[in-house]
Amino acid sequence: MLPILLTTAFATRAPSLLYVDAVGPEPREFIQNLEARGVDVYRVFSRPFIAGVEQKGAPDEELDALMSLRAPSADDDVPTWASLLLDGDDADVLGVMCASDAGLATAERLQHALVERRSNGVEPARRDKYLMHEAVRAAGLAAAAQAVARDAADLEAFVATRPRPLELIVKPRRGQASVRVGRASSEAQARHMLGMLLEEAVSLDDESVPGAPTALLQECLAGDEWAVDTVSRDGEHKCVALWRYDKGEANGAPFVNFSDELMAVAGEREESLVRYVFACLDALGWRWGPCHVEVKLTPDRGPVLVEVNAGRPNGVDFRLICDACVGYNQYDVCADLYLTGGALFDELPTMPPPTLAAAGRLVKLVCAASGVLGGVNFEEAIGALPSLVRFEVEREEGDHIDATVDLASCAGYAHLVHRDADAVERDYRALRALQDEGLFEVR
Repeated sequence: MLPILLTTAFATRAPSLLYVDAVGPEPREFIQNLEARGVDVYRVFSRPFIAGVEQKGAPDEELDALMSLRAPSADDDVPTWASLLLDGDDADVLGVMCASDAGLATAERLQHALVERRSNGVEPARRDKYLMHEAVRAAGLAAAAQAVARDAADLEAFVATRPRPLELIVKPRRGQASVRVGRASSEAQARHMLGMLLEEAVSLDDESVPGAPTALLQECLAGDEWAVDTVSRDGEHKCVALWRYDKGEANGAPFVNFSDELMAVAGEREESLVRYVFACLDALGWRWGPCHVEVKLTPDRGPVLVEVNAGRPNGVDFRLICDACVGYNQYDVCADLYLTGGALFDELPTMPPPTLAAAGRLVKLVCAASGVLGGVNFEEAIGALPSLVRFEVEREEGDHIDATVDLASCAGYAHLVHRDADAVERDYRALRALQDEGLFEVR
């Protein structure tokens, strides 16, 4: 009987999934969901993510813990590493998820090496924003005018091609969370931004943009910015959430995100956005897994790409709003895709419905100053907002807090959900006013 028992145990070995840089509540819930369904989830950390933690001055014991779970670099033998991690080379690896921008190249390499049936290949254009836009342009899609800048001469050449009054974007080729993305209205201003980008790398993922430091110059696109969250199966794409951003200037930064409003696909405008995004994914050869894609809806050219985040879900805590307003969320669709091959995916429409069950908005809280957080004011007024279902501040009282200039320095989040869209809009405006009046007490 012993050989039979061993054979049975071998045959029923639990399937596995690798999760790169799995930090935060959203990956934790996703992992718990899969583990409850019999999947062994292995958390690993990319070299760029660990380097970022080290830069922030993390204690040695935290760095040692991350290093013990370090994913292989581009020069390592992935199958041998995986065999050691998974205790044998016979594990059924369902896929690879990623929770950080820093780990996207690592996750893509792991999936390509370990899950051939669900590989997207390895494509730097999914992370290098210059190559990304050129791939979209080559596919015949609308794309921003752009140039790579290695020095001031490159900047001058691009400026000479732009209309006046001058307005252009200076950004990292491989960046994240809008960090160090600037808008320049003069050549001198653009030269200053370029110098800062060339002096100090924004991203520690040097696999994607090797060589000497460069920056990206782009036209400044007019129009509202939208985000399209997708899940793909063997080249078939489905939009699982559509968001409209409210962005503006704050604390001297040009593109602070104040909120993400969940939208229905109510007509041609929204459908055109989603169809454009699907075409961008095709242009980049994306066939399996989640993406978070940002697009400008321009008044003259229609949708034009801002960036594709290929291989990770939306980077904010969207689950509550999506579940209440749409009835499903990107994480659950991904979990089902890996576990069943897409039973839920088959049931979903290609796009969200033309009407939502409720209105939902994720408010990104803006702190006006840097210093020590002394507390949060207006608690009674906040608690009385009819559509407020969650309010979270990223720092504890007594901690250092930064003035909000990008997503990385967002001070916290408020989740608004209500059947009455006007109630959500009123509460959003009230929260914006409270922030202007000193929501955060900073010393």
